[in-house]
Amino acid sequence: MRIFHLVPNLNFGGLQEVVRGLALQQKQSGHSVTVGCWTNASDNADTQRYLEEAGVPVLYLLNADDAGITFERRAVFAKLKGYLGARNADVLHVHNPFDYFIYGAAAARAAGSTAIVNTVHATVMFDHPNFGRKGRAKFWTAAMLTDRLVSVCSEVETFIKSKFLLPGNKLCVVENGIDLGRFLSVPARDPTHEVVFGTVGRMSAEKNQRVLIDAFAAVRRRHSNTRLRLLGSGPLERKLKDNVRDLGLCDVVDFCGVSHDVPGFLQSIDVFVLPSNSEGLPLSLLEAVASGIPVIATEVGGVPRLVRNMDSGWLCAPRNENALADAMEAAVFCADRGERGERARRLVANQYSATRMAQDYDRVYRTVLQ
Repeated sequence: MRIFHLVPNLNFGGLQEVVRGLALQQKQSGHSVTVGCWTNASDNADTQRYLEEAGVPVLYLLNADDAGITFERRAVFAKLKGYLGARNADVLHVHNPFDYFIYGAAAARAAGSTAIVNTVHATVMFDHPNFGRKGRAKFWTAAMLTDRLVSVCSEVETFIKSKFLLPGNKLCVVENGIDLGRFLSVPARDPTHEVVFGTVGRMSAEKNQRVLIDAFAAVRRRHSNTRLRLLGSGPLERKLKDNVRDLGLCDVVDFCGVSHDVPGFLQSIDVFVLPSNSEGLPLSLLEAVASGIPVIATEVGGVPRLVRNMDSGWLCAPRNENALADAMEAAVFCADRGERGERARRLVANQYSATRMAQDYDRVYRTVLQ
């Protein structure tokens, strides 16, 4: 099977990590796989190199200049139509409902020989001010052109059903999976006097590391044996660092930058915290659970179901500093943090592998091709 994944870019992020893991699994299964990027404005050259070394070429549809990204939509449509029309892909798999979804779907329909699948990884974009009525109309039109609209968890699918009138036979769920081997091998962390909290993610508004920092400040005032570590970067990094400085926490809050060694980072913490305002089924949470780390997470998207099913930690309301601080304090006092983490690790290994995810998508592809 010839599969073309269309993504916004190859930045650090959960969407990109899902596509990387899925593409590599598909390549290993004997498929021909290409990853197409809407622009070349990516900050993760290592991912491109890793894909290409595995035999997955990366194709850029637009170039970004010093003035920013130029959205030459007609040019992109023509490139995609020509590529797909030459029968280079049996399946166009678009990821997330941004502008390129409708252009990709329209190009595939115009080419006439390519099945179209779209995966909705999260719902935060639907609430963005720029999405609006025009964005809703574009999404609905693209969805009607699409053979299958895939949600990464049942909660995302329920959201889509509540917002858009779409035929039920277009909708399905394929839950995310991860490269388990890297995380299952993380050794159990021996308890020490210090309790280290940590999080992984793009430093942006929806991830809300600000509320985590404020909650940690409250916990730190009561428990001097606590520390916070943050892995990632993003547009709010400078403001978050200023916030830490203003709170006088520079000596106990570590900004660890960007790294592909997420297992190494997780090995250095005792409790993983996901403070997001919005999520689908976040890879960072799956990676933490697979590493045997107990978690604290906000009740958004598919997160509560995962945490409850795995009995892996504590839940709290989003955007609530006090609730998050209370959950963090409960983790400080918890005597069986390690046992919680190891029990959840065994459960996640059975359900959330990249291999299972690729097999599920393979069934979706074959269904729409038939």
